[in-house]
Amino acid sequence: MNKSKKELSSRQRFSELKQRLLNEEKALKKERHHLWLMEKELSQEETVWDRLELLSTDLLGYVSQIAYRGYTSQNPLEVIAHLHKLNLFEIDCIIDWYYTEYEEYPKLKKYFELLDYVRLLTLEYIDQVLLLQAS
Repeated sequence: MNKSKKELSSRQRFSELKQRLLNEEKALKKERHHLWLMEKELSQEETVWDRLELLSTDLLGYVSQIAYRGYTSQNPLEVIAHLHKLNLFEIDCIIDWYYTEYEEYPKLKKYFELLDYVRLLTLEYIDQVLLLQAS
């Protein structure tokens, strides 16, 4: 497969991932609202709901840019560093919640897993693009 076909294929895959994330978000409306209600009174500095909003916004932004342009407008090294920081399973509030609330939020847990999968695919794509530019 030549370079332009490969890039087009990757962009199409990211476009499909973007749509899947948006569809999943709509399907999670009830669980997200329930989580927000449960956490809105907490005095924690960081809540699962807050992190979910930030993670989904950041990842959708990167995915949208790749789907539309084939690259991100930010410096690739900065994006790679940021994606490493977004590792869901290294965020304390998410880890604690993920392993204790399975019965109450099954769809939301699957969405977190999808977000992490998308994070890893985005990281891999940007890393490959960066390597191609350097060679």
